[in-house]
Amino acid sequence: MGYYLDESRNWGLDIAELQRSITEARKTCNPRAIVVINPGNPTGQVLSRENIEAIIKFAYKEKLFLFADEVYQHNVYADGCKFYAFKKVLIEMGEP
Repeated sequence: MGYYLDESRNWGLDIAELQRSITEARKTCNPRAIVVINPGNPTGQVLSRENIEAIIKFAYKEKLFLFADEVYQHNVYADGCKFYAFKKVLIEMGEP
């Protein structure tokens, strides 16, 4: 199942939307992973650190493997936006 980004939050990923998506998917399959492309291509949209932390916590809670596709990390175009790597944020968060 797919999930939709929230335009009103600078194309952030709403955790309620993730929950909706996984609940819907579990009706027909057993999701094992979530894939997040950050920054988005071709827009250069980048997730905030807070959003990344929430996604990591969601993946942990739902027992999902988290794939972070960050190959476009140099494609950040909006003023005031900064790229945060999922791995670095995870390490800095520490144990659950």
